[in-house]
Amino acid sequence: MMGAGCTALLVAVVSRKMELSRAEKHVHNFMMDTQLTKRLKNSAANVLRETWLIYKHTKLVKRVNPSRVRAHQRKFLLAIYALRKVKMDQRKLMDNANTITDMAKTQNTVYEIVSDLSGRQDHLEDRLSTIEDKLVGMGEVLDGLPDLLTKLLGRSSSGGNLLRPESAALSSPMPHSKSVPTPSPVGSTGLSKTLGLPAPPSTPRTSS
Repeated sequence: MMGAGCTALLVAVVSRKMELSRAEKHVHNFMMDTQLTKRLKNSAANVLRETWLIYKHTKLVKRVNPSRVRAHQRKFLLAIYALRKVKMDQRKLMDNANTITDMAKTQNTVYEIVSDLSGRQDHLEDRLSTIEDKLVGMGEVLDGLPDLLTKLLGRSSSGGNLLRPESAALSSPMPHSKSVPTPSPVGSTGLSKTLGLPAPPSTPRTSS
């Protein structure tokens, strides 16, 4: 038991030391992807070459050589198998590249972007509501503008008539008097007192 525990501990420490860092993993994955891309191109070229050779040795010759045709067919199948294997290796590499740490970082980035978009949307909604309230207020002011103008015009017309009494006097009809009444002494005396003038001399009454 002691030996098995020490062996397991030694293996864990060595594997931890040999484990690549995050940057090293990215570099390794990039180099492996480049190599697999080159192998994929070579395999696709081999498939095309064997297809052309099979067509050449079966259709473009006067006498078909069965052994050569079978050899190219075997190479054609091997090229297809190699192409499939390279594609499978690329899929495995992409699956291994997406580690849990990378997925968590990607999730945090997406969450931050979504939060930013939500905040901008709320701010935009607030601004739209403010603009809507201002438009409603402007509409109410415009609706009350005709009544206000009517009131102002009525006040200005009434004020003009009060400031011009001569126009009102001219507009009123003058009464046509047929005979000028003779002022009575009482009336003239009262008028003189009103205007502040000396009273006219009174005529003495003679007793009969």
